[in-house]
Amino acid sequence: MSKGKFVVIYGANNLGKSVQADLLTEGLAKKGLKVKRIKYPIYDLKPTGPQINRVLRKGEEISELDFQKLYVQNRVDFEPKLKSFLEKGYWVVAEDYKGTGIAWGMVGGLALATLEKINKGLLEEDLAILLYGKRFEEGIEKGHRNEVDDKIWKTAQKTHLELGKKYGWKKVKANGTKKEVHESILKALKKAKII
Repeated sequence: MSKGKFVVIYGANNLGKSVQADLLTEGLAKKGLKVKRIKYPIYDLKPTGPQINRVLRKGEEISELDFQKLYVQNRVDFEPKLKSFLEKGYWVVAEDYKGTGIAWGMVGGLALATLEKINKGLLEEDLAILLYGKRFEEGIEKGHRNEVDDKIWKTAQKTHLELGKKYGWKKVKANGTKKEVHESILKALKKAKII
């Protein structure tokens, strides 16, 4: 049995990551691959998932460094399951991962070196796709700390683009039709010789 691949879709909020992760999961399954779809953070993974949710959606106070450490712990705690999926031959399509934490941590004022250090040792993705473009305002979640302020959102997108260049994420414009964006993601996978 061949090992599965780990594909992550990155981008600032409200760019259609959930839709594209769903379409990619379906598309890979149609090709006969075994696929698992996950979204980071893993909100039902205790204790970190519920804590992260309270900070994001209920305004619970926490320092940016401690918040990013919660995200890292969430990824660390889920990693045995992620590795198990890959070892069993599943392709894992993830919406967000450690690059998301690094981007938002930088938006929150933390240094790149600090964020890379606390995320060190986590599994590397086989391919990262970066969605970018004009955000879909109908997707803005009221009360979500990363979505309500347009200036913060623009800083997040700029930071994602900078990190994408540094880490070699494959850029895909988010503002075509759902099908066009999906086809662009499939092309990126083919070009990278992932499929």
